Amino acid sequence: MSKTSRRRKIIANLRNKHRFVLINDTTFAEVFSVRLTPINVLMVFSSLLLAFTVIVLLLLAYTPLRGIVPNAVTKESRKEIMQLNQRIEDLSRTLEVQRSKQGVLNAILEGKDAQFDSISARPK
Repeated sequence: MSKTSRRRKIIANLRNKHRFVLINDTTFAEVFSVRLTPINVLMVFSSLLLAFTVIVLLLLAYTPLRGIVPNAVTKESRKEIMQLNQRIEDLSRTLEVQRSKQGVLNAILEGKDAQFDSISARPK
């Protein structure tokens, strides 16, 4: 069987119409009936999936549910992170100055010649 005849057969099967019927079990009365093609069913399910995805994304983007998403950073937490980062940098500079002063004091106590520039050692 060639590829073109397979494709034609698949396309023909997708265009075949089927009847979906709901029947009342006790009275055998037809409650609902609709003619469907596989293409229509595919379109309906893909549209529903797309709509559901859009609704979920909108809920996560514009409601407090966004806190559920891992690694989601709010403006407040970003500001706090920046402040903490600045404080860490300031503390590390202060620690470096204190260590250099302690090194000079140790050198003085040991009787060695200590070179210390107090102006450049100030924290900024």
